[in-house]
Formats: sequence, C-alpha cells, structure tokens
Amino acid sequence: MRVERLNVDFGNSTGNFLSDSYYFEIPTCVVEISKEQAEEIFTNQVEDTTDLLDRLVISTMINGEDHFFMVGRFAEASPYANSHVGKMHDKINSNIPYAMFLAGMTYAYKINYKDNENDNLESTIEVDNMKMMLPVWLLKKENKFSIAQNKMVNRFLGEHSVKLLTPGMETDITINIKNAKCHIESEVGRWALKYKIAKKEDNDVTVIEKRVEARKFDSNEVILVDIGGGSVDAVRLAKGLNTPVNADSFQVVQVEPYLGRLDKLFKEKLIEHFSNLRSLEQFIVDNYVTQRYVFKNPNTGSSVTLTEPIVQMLQEYSDILVYKVMESFKTNTKEALKFIYFGGEAPILEPYIKQSITKITNEGIMENNHFFLSDLIEDTKDEVFAPTARTINLTALEILSLNEKTKK
Repeated sequence: MRVERLNVDFGNSTGNFLSDSYYFEIPTCVVEISKEQAEEIFTNQVEDTTDLLDRLVISTMINGEDHFFMVGRFAEASPYANSHVGKMHDKINSNIPYAMFLAGMTYAYKINYKDNENDNLESTIEVDNMKMMLPVWLLKKENKFSIAQNKMVNRFLGEHSVKLLTPGMETDITINIKNAKCHIESEVGRWALKYKIAKKEDNDVTVIEKRVEARKFDSNEVILVDIGGGSVDAVRLAKGLNTPVNADSFQVVQVEPYLGRLDKLFKEKLIEHFSNLRSLEQFIVDNYVTQRYVFKNPNTGSSVTLTEPIVQMLQEYSDILVYKVMESFKTNTKEALKFIYFGGEAPILEPYIKQSITKITNEGIMENNHFFLSDLIEDTKDEVFAPTARTINLTALEILSLNEKTKK
C-alpha cells in the first residue's frame, strides 16, 4: 500500500489522521497491557472493518522489547487510559503518539484492503511524505525549535513493524516513512486561514486559492490562540497572517490543561453520573451548543440537571485563559491586535471566552478584535476539507503537502 501524503495531529483528546485525503480520528487513549491480557481480552472475532476502530489492539517492539497496547475507544474504560491529561504531555518521548500512529496505519491498511485474501501475510505501507506537529512548550525546551522538530521527525522516519492483534483482523505490517517534517502547532494554522483547497468542477482539478475573508487581517497583527486539551499556544503573526517575527512571538499560555481541569470536575462533583473522564467529555461535546447539560440515565430513565457545575467550570477556566492570553501579549502598540481562537476545545469555551473578554475590555472590542472560526470561514461548495476548530492544523498540513506536490 502506498500513501503519498500522511498528515497527523497527535492531539490530547483525539488523534486526527488525513491519509491521501481520507480522514479518520482515534480517541487519545492508550493503555499498555501484558501479552497474556492481549491474548485473552477478546471473546469474539471482529468481522467488519467498520468495527475495527473500536477494537484496536496492537503490539510492537520498542527498545528491543515487545509492547502490547489497547488504543482508542477500546481503551477508554481503563483507569490508565488518561494518564497524560493532568500534565503537559511530552509527545517526543511518550509512547502514546507512537502507538496512535501504529494503530492508525493498521486501520488505514485494513480499510484499503478489507477484501484482501492474503491478510495473514506480512504487508507493507510505503509513506512518501509524513507531516506532524509539536506544541510550542515542547519546542521552547530546546535552544532551537529545530532540535525538537528533528527529534520528532527521527522518531517516525524509517521503518516500523506492528502487529494488529484484533481477532479476525490479524495482520503483520511494515511501515516505511520515506520523508517527514514536523511543524509548529498553532502557527501552522495560518495557512488554513490564508488559503483554501478548492475543487474546480469544470476540469476536476484541485487548486490552492487565497481566501477572500483573509483580507480583513491585511492591516493588523494577529494572535492565534490554539486551545487544546493538553496545552494552549498563542502565536503573534505579522500583518497579513504572515510569519512570526521572532521567538518572542511564540507564547505558552500558563493555564491548567483543559482535560486536567475536566478530570478534576469529574472526580470532585460528577463521578456518580459518569463512568470515566471520556464519558463526561463526550457529554459536554454532545450538549455544548445549547449550554444545557441534562444527564439522562439510560437504564433507569431518571434525569439530573448538571448545568450549574459544568457551566461554572467552563466560565472559570475561560476567565483564567483570557487573562493569561492578554498578559502574554501586553504591548504599547497603538494598532489593534486581532485574536483568532481555535483548537479542539474552542467551540465549547466560545461563549464563556466572549463573556470573559467583554468583562476585561468591552463589547465593542470583543466584537471587532476577537474571532472564532465560525466568524471567519465562509462556507463555499468548492472547498475541500474545510477547516474546523479541531482540524484547522490538519487542513494546514494538507495545504503544505499539496503545495510541495505541485512544486515537484
């Protein structure tokens, strides 16, 4: 199997994959288990590849030893599934991104070759170009950003072996990454704000076009605020959504990880209603649009309103977040700075962030200087893989990948 473009966002809530324009995601839950547990964990075979994402169990060799992992939704119920959420997650050295990568590639292979009669034989995936990202806090740990980026690249460059152990789907796969690049989370998102991937129906050609809506930032410096489950990065761009001027343009917002704060709420106030952190996280995702959080017990039919503690947590978190962002970019410039908020948690926090900004400044400044993707991105029929708050960095990687393909 050949993959021309593999773009991956190793998020702390989900791992997002774009493999030659095929998008899928895996919850960032990785639990290491013993060989015996791996052999005994299933009672039935998995017969359909559509069920594989919920049944991922793999093994691989790390530092000369075999390691066995449950990955994704299958690992969510384990008490060890979210060991990374309460602290800053070192994606360079952690086994979590690596296990997610291996599991994601086995899934991509099985989807492409679900009718292959030789699945019991060793298979190969050749990846021409892989792109990934690292958060600013990890890059700042090194004397140069490039040192951390090269460490991440070297972890994935070259050959990898993985065994898919899910009964009925067993496969030995060799993955060969020929070329790889690591970009900067949040900063890379400017490419998806400035350009779009458009499909021209008249000649069935895909092109990269400048966004009309990007013109509103031609005369202002822009602060990109990337709100992830594990960290919050803020990057100051030059006018016209152009490259940051220097290293001080990159700031790590010193705020508790969102998933860590959510885990605290789960343990202290909501543990009787949810089985684990991920079920609470999904409950909020399912209800944030209405901002009404009513939990209905699927077995008893009883319901309880949880709006007050959840909204209180979201507002308190937003208050601290906005204050820290503003502190990070105190400036004497007479020109207005424009702020754009995105990242996986941004849609959930949007109404509370707007309230926080209004309290610190005023409603006029909030409306004129602070934006979310829903305020910016115009819905056009010709756009391919339009960015969302969760996928904007991934869309940007795809734009960069297609640009490189065009140049070649």
